[in-house]
Amino acid sequence: MRGSRTLLQVLGVFCASGAFAAELDLVELKTPQFVPTTPYWSVVGSVSPTYTENALFSRDNRRRDVFYEPDVSLRLDGSLAPDLSYRIFARAQYEAFANEHLGNAAIARLGARLTQNLYGWRLTGQYENRHDFDGIYRDLAFTSNDVSGSVGRDFRVGNVILSPLALLTYRFSDLPEARRWRFDAILGIEAKLDERWSIVSIPFIEAFWFTDGLNAGRQDQIYSVSLGLKYNIASNISLTTTVIYEARTSNVPLRHYTDVQIGPRLDFAF
Repeated sequence: MRGSRTLLQVLGVFCASGAFAAELDLVELKTPQFVPTTPYWSVVGSVSPTYTENALFSRDNRRRDVFYEPDVSLRLDGSLAPDLSYRIFARAQYEAFANEHLGNAAIARLGARLTQNLYGWRLTGQYENRHDFDGIYRDLAFTSNDVSGSVGRDFRVGNVILSPLALLTYRFSDLPEARRWRFDAILGIEAKLDERWSIVSIPFIEAFWFTDGLNAGRQDQIYSVSLGLKYNIASNISLTTTVIYEARTSNVPLRHYTDVQIGPRLDFAF
């Protein structure tokens, strides 16, 4: 997640961290195997203690730390037609740092999406109402309404699954500095070693165009690559240990940074 902070928002640091792409991890990238016509509820989430070399996304003031990130969603999934599915969801996640408490942040969301399968491609439209907090659900920093569209599909090459996805989002917000366009180009890669073990990677590029307030005209680009080893404990539980490298460039030089993150993540679905 690598969330938002009120003071840092005014300075323009927020909402441009590649770790938000964790929201689009390999589980989300891949096509669901089966979505029944009858609506069904599920609880999906992850827990991940992570080491970071740059807790505050700083160009010049790099601070190492460890943060803990639980992420839980309540979902209602169903189908309107054999090739048209929907999801209504509520999601909560936060980050708690061991030392750099300025980095503590939380997000609460409500949203819905429709996904159309067309010749093997997934076309998705999504709306999300989002509340960003300073601290662990302490002070409300800003409220946003995100509208997005994406296209993706899976390709199988032997024991390798390639899951490219392109996503375009506009954020409406009560905080002018938070309003922006965002484009993601992501490639999920999973190479199965056997029934339980896989090598996974999610390289991606993100581009941000801020439109209002003190951030008007600002343009950021984030480049990230990861490599991990995934173990399927059960059909609905997995443990992945990952190394991530991330770099941000910007037309505001102070916003440049690099970061390395290392840590395990436990994913579950019930």
